[in-house]
Amino acid sequence: MAGRQDLAVSVTVAVDRTHVAVVGGGWAGCSAALTLAEAGVPVTLFEASRTLGGRARAVELGRQPLDNGQHILLGAYEQTLQLIERLHPVTSQASLWHLPLTVELPPDFSLACPGLPAPLHLLAGLLGARGLTWRDKLAAARWACVVLGHAEPPDQLTVSQFTQGQPKKLRDVLWHPLCVSALNTPPEKASARVFRSVIRAAFGGRARHSDLVLPRCDLTALLPAPAAAQVAELGSAIRLGCRVTRVDATQDSVTLGTHDNTSAYSHVILAVAPQHLPALAMQVPALEPLGRAVSRYSYQPIATAYMQYDPAFRLSRPLFALNNGPAQFVFDRGQSHGQAGLLAFVASTATHLPPDWLDLAEAQLHRIAHPGPARWRKRIIEKQATYSCVPGMARPALRTPHPRIFLAGDYTAGPYPATLESATRSGVQSAGALLEQL
Repeated sequence: MAGRQDLAVSVTVAVDRTHVAVVGGGWAGCSAALTLAEAGVPVTLFEASRTLGGRARAVELGRQPLDNGQHILLGAYEQTLQLIERLHPVTSQASLWHLPLTVELPPDFSLACPGLPAPLHLLAGLLGARGLTWRDKLAAARWACVVLGHAEPPDQLTVSQFTQGQPKKLRDVLWHPLCVSALNTPPEKASARVFRSVIRAAFGGRARHSDLVLPRCDLTALLPAPAAAQVAELGSAIRLGCRVTRVDATQDSVTLGTHDNTSAYSHVILAVAPQHLPALAMQVPALEPLGRAVSRYSYQPIATAYMQYDPAFRLSRPLFALNNGPAQFVFDRGQSHGQAGLLAFVASTATHLPPDWLDLAEAQLHRIAHPGPARWRKRIIEKQATYSCVPGMARPALRTPHPRIFLAGDYTAGPYPATLESATRSGVQSAGALLEQL
């Protein structure tokens, strides 16, 4: 992969042909660059870090290969899964692990969806769930039918308001944990409309759409790195460790400035995280309203704790849901990544984590397993992991008021919250909108 930083002298290049710059090497930017390069359009991909992937990337702590956060995909995330399968044509089965939906929350709750057409598999799973009364099961099944119907909740409704007619146990063990894991926003603040979109995507289409899909390699190797390698193989450029700090747009071109270079491009896709967009957008008069709107976003953290136990230890399942503590899930990376004895604990909406949250997460684990003492513990906290997915949130379109500047990112207009699917869909769609203009 052409991953070295270019050290060209400062120069302004006159644009006499199509050459697109993609700013940001996360999942959205890499998907956009790949789509353009495969269409025969020259691309230069800029990434401020030396590791591709943005907010879903590989990291290394103490020589241990990890991810900056443990991710899980849904079978409904078709754009992302298609890209991964294309980029791993021989080893796609080794790159992803498809698991039929099973939610294990020992000892309070268990749900497994049988192999039936959707949405019958969800209804059968709810009726067969352990830990619920028959009254709870029927209430859950009736509510699921309403959610999967055609009526859309009001735009200002929160998930807590949306689920208030459900029995408390159902809200505590199923609907609200699902909201936190999918939207990374507390139910009392989260958008009911987006939450419904996630449920409909998972349970309203094909049965496999509700599959839980676990990566079996690090997040950078899963999509960003092979996408960038393909972009480079097609003759385009990848500039790592190269932060774009200046944007100047005319009707004919867009000029980007880095610390060592100024270059003009026919078009630009801004695929940076939303918290970094205003600094660039506000430099272009036509994008100032967009920059101000996105600057008002608020953000939610996600914390991941990695704990290494005896390599002989493994959970009885690849992942478990957790309750009564800071973590919502624990993943066995020995089963998914071949890292024997390594567990990953995920705490979404981790705004007020106590100082001893690692001890509390271990206590949650000890309610379902006895791994012995941890050999080491490491934690990663992404303070602005996702935007708060609140009701009435204004999410911008991929096309901007400037005809040569496009957006890509999980915050752009779409049915899903801040997920890998939102990122890759936006990247492919943004590149498609640009291609339509050529």
